[in-house]
Amino acid sequence: MIKTYIRSAACVVALFVATAGIAQDNRHDSAQFNDHDRQVTQDWYKQHQSNAPRGLRSQDRLSSEQEARLQAGRPLDRNLRNRTYAVPSDLRRHLPPAPRDHRYVTVGGHVVLVDGRNVVRDVIHIHL
Repeated sequence: MIKTYIRSAACVVALFVATAGIAQDNRHDSAQFNDHDRQVTQDWYKQHQSNAPRGLRSQDRLSSEQEARLQAGRPLDRNLRNRTYAVPSDLRRHLPPAPRDHRYVTVGGHVVLVDGRNVVRDVIHIHL
């Protein structure tokens, strides 16, 4: 009887550990987009291109100088911060939750992951 209890407890623990690992895989533990995130974003944009939201419209494109400043590891300067918009909720639902103290924004035809200090962590370039 004790052996049965120990086996059952071991199975429950193993199931819990396996489930916790799967749930964690759906989160952004690193502050970077993966290939799936990029594909989902490109597909979403293709479906919404004719009625794109602010930050993803063709008239929102960045100049080449602004593009050069939009790089992972660099903070968004005041000019770029003034051009950021929240990622549309229906796109955000297709992306995993951002890491703690990070958020998704759109700016100049890009979906950007920024941290709480407005440092760019990663960028998805959308072909407008």
